Amino acid sequence: MGFLDAPHDALFRTVFAQTRHAASWLGSVMPVELTAAIDWHTLVPAPAAMHAVHLRRQEADAVFVAALTTGGNVVLLLEHKHEATAAPEAQVLRYVVHLRRVFQRRGRGPAPLVVPIVLHHGGAPLPAAPAHPDLLTLPAGAAHALAALQPRLSLLVDDLAAAPADEPWRQGLTPLAQLGLLCLHGLPRRAPAAVLAALDRWQELLRAVDRGEDPPGGRDAIDAVGWYALAVSEVPAVDLSEALARILRRPEDTIMSTLERTYQKGKAEGKAEGKAEGRIETLLRQIARRFGAPDPATVARLRAASPTELDRWTDRVLDAATLDDLFDGA
Repeated sequence: MGFLDAPHDALFRTVFAQTRHAASWLGSVMPVELTAAIDWHTLVPAPAAMHAVHLRRQEADAVFVAALTTGGNVVLLLEHKHEATAAPEAQVLRYVVHLRRVFQRRGRGPAPLVVPIVLHHGGAPLPAAPAHPDLLTLPAGAAHALAALQPRLSLLVDDLAAAPADEPWRQGLTPLAQLGLLCLHGLPRRAPAAVLAALDRWQELLRAVDRGEDPPGGRDAIDAVGWYALAVSEVPAVDLSEALARILRRPEDTIMSTLERTYQKGKAEGKAEGKAEGRIETLLRQIARRFGAPDPATVARLRAASPTELDRWTDRVLDAATLDDLFDGA
């Protein structure tokens, strides 16, 4: 997924897929009793190989594993939502089931405990999960009994849109974690003047991030923030780079060149990824019509294919007698 197609996802992962920044945010969200039960020194990102390739679109934004102080492990599943139109419980439940199965298969032991955490930063508070429409037609007793038997998932939700304060300032966060929350909450769809005014309010924080050495690194983190501001608002790149140069007290031309280069690179990558994804979806539809619904292994093979392989299979799909013929010689 390209940055310009999903700038919120990209910024969230840039900040909160990093252990130190994620830990500081989680400490501000989770109940005190649960926080005390986790050995935070053992917190590590879950390896990307946990996810099956054909489920890449269903992966959570970040996953961490930590040891419990009494033994055993806990999996922390991080997801973020922007302008969610529906409650995310069903989507996150799929992630949890998948993660438990993968960890159990890897560890050959009991499925681990999972803590699902959702960061929401839309314009309105996250809606509650609606009742199933069929329950509304039943007598109250039957509806209650049936509802109790349905799969449900409780989430820890950090809903910035529901926060009473204008800006989510918190104690104990790393500078980049704090800046990430501020950007996600305060930059989308804002007028250029409002974006520049926000940067002025955050100047001490921006300077602290710029000096930081933790991944993703000070200047890389500032680049990500600048890139995000360009992607979610109409602020001119020149005005943005001048403001950052003044706040960070380093040459404007280096900031400007970085913003322009990364922004243009992001547009090019987004267009290329979108084109490849469209070709894959078209080929999947053609395979389904010729040979029946593709199995997960076939879907995985297409999503991992090179442009050359996609070209070859697209040329063959109308003439191949079987699915094996389509991939033969690939």
